[in-house]
Amino acid sequence: MTMQQRLEAIGPRLRRQIARLYPHHDADTLWSQVEAMLAARAAERPAPLRALDTARLADPDWFVRPDMLGYSTYVDRFGGTVDGLAAHVDHLEALGVRYLHVLALLKARVGDSDGGFAVADYLSVEPRLGTMRDVERLTARLRDARISLCVDLALNHTADDHEWATAARAGDPFYRDFYMVMDDAEAAARDAELPQVFPTTAPGNFTYVPEMGGNVWTTFYPFQWDLNWRNPNVFLAMLDAGLRLANHGFEAFRLDSTAFLWKQPGTNCRNLPQAHYIVRALRAALDIVAPATLLKAEAIVPTAFVPPYFGMDEGDGFEPECHLVYNNSLMVAGWVGLAERSAQLPAAIVAASGGLPSGANWLSYARCHDDIGWGAVLGDLRGLDAAPEQRLIAAARFLNGEGESWARGKPFQADGSTLHGSNGTLASLAGLEAAGDDDEREAAFRRIALLNALSIASGGVATTYMGDEAGLLNDYAYADDPERAHEGRWIHRPAMDWAALSTRAARRITADLIALRDARIASSGAGAPAPIATEDPALLGIRCGTDRVFLNFGDRAVALPATGRDRLTGEDAHAIPAWGVVWLVGA
Repeated sequence: MTMQQRLEAIGPRLRRQIARLYPHHDADTLWSQVEAMLAARAAERPAPLRALDTARLADPDWFVRPDMLGYSTYVDRFGGTVDGLAAHVDHLEALGVRYLHVLALLKARVGDSDGGFAVADYLSVEPRLGTMRDVERLTARLRDARISLCVDLALNHTADDHEWATAARAGDPFYRDFYMVMDDAEAAARDAELPQVFPTTAPGNFTYVPEMGGNVWTTFYPFQWDLNWRNPNVFLAMLDAGLRLANHGFEAFRLDSTAFLWKQPGTNCRNLPQAHYIVRALRAALDIVAPATLLKAEAIVPTAFVPPYFGMDEGDGFEPECHLVYNNSLMVAGWVGLAERSAQLPAAIVAASGGLPSGANWLSYARCHDDIGWGAVLGDLRGLDAAPEQRLIAAARFLNGEGESWARGKPFQADGSTLHGSNGTLASLAGLEAAGDDDEREAAFRRIALLNALSIASGGVATTYMGDEAGLLNDYAYADDPERAHEGRWIHRPAMDWAALSTRAARRITADLIALRDARIASSGAGAPAPIATEDPALLGIRCGTDRVFLNFGDRAVALPATGRDRLTGEDAHAIPAWGVVWLVGA
């Protein structure tokens, strides 16, 4: 299928979303601008990427495969530079990685940049990391290894030193309308309707900017200016950035903060319908020009709000949105399960994670670059408990090391009496940092394998965060760095310790991870998970392809509800040890 044929087939879908977003603008003029952009970017698309488009159009579910496992890392933390990362692709191949998400790659603002998410230039690489030419060489190397490269596309905001913001400060009316500026009274009224993302380090949702003559909307940090998506020129500019990045070889985009895109008075400005129209329009445009490209929604929202990010049938056919959506609730539920020694919440999230539309998949993980945001599962927990906030505060306190806890997390944006997040590496949170003897280390290894099994057996693109395969512990040295000391999440973003890969801990954790990977491939398990009922409250059952997987969140051994050969050990299994995993062959 040619680009022109795709335009004829998919163009009406794209035009429909644009009309919904901008009903008061000249539809024909706006469409002609979009059509010209699509044609220009398609003409520039390199031949190897056009060949990839053809291959993936012939295999549209290529990313819903048992071997579709991922890895996530900051470029500088992993390899120093883009070329340094390329030098370690063999490590990713050994882990069986098929999807690589590189964080903070694009040029960020000078100074604090929220870990690189305050983007100063969407089309340039952070200079200390390399150049876009380096990225093109990296993507070619990764394609040879069958690894798709994902980059962050921050849709909600730019840095305050982005060229658009700089022009707006200078009084350019065209770019001033790229942002939202309000007087004190209006900003105060809107702020009263809105939750706060970072109540401790960046309270409020507006920042007074003298050159702008008012308060700029800043949902996250004062240096991240929210874009005014009501302005179609913002849509055109961001669409162009995405298409150009796809032509540089990026095969996936993590759409940052998608829930926040549209601002509407009288609402909390999260998960509004127009946010979905924006992403569906971007999806349609990429399907026309660069159909090998995936969209992944960073929708850190309750499970009930997630399905629309995959797409919806609104009466005239299914409107696809993102190929991948983070199963953030599953990650949080895994930690709640460990803290409570109960499979109740993980089982509820597994049950709620079924029913994916065709051509969609979860992205699952045990840990990531972000904090564990406890509030994400409040909605799910309300169906199980009349006091979910107190239950989650108790789990957070446990993970933060209070009482007789083996975890060594740190609270994020909370004082322990309120609910927000917890920071820490997988190993430190699972007890490896606190372990004082071989028995305690063995327990920590089992808990690490348990959470990796939850991610892998659940069928999505199970993604390992850099260093977790090596058992890296919390990096407390961040507090001595003036540029990072205020941001507690750097505690779980250590630099990769390549020497640590030869340690006993790394060998054990990596061996468990690879065994789980091989078990999933052997079971042909991929896509949405299905729960298996169990009678023991600590035991979670998941059907993965042809197999049944059981995970024990408790600190005591329990009998299995079924017996058979365990793929992980090759032996017959009748019971499951504390924090153990049994992967039973066959139905």
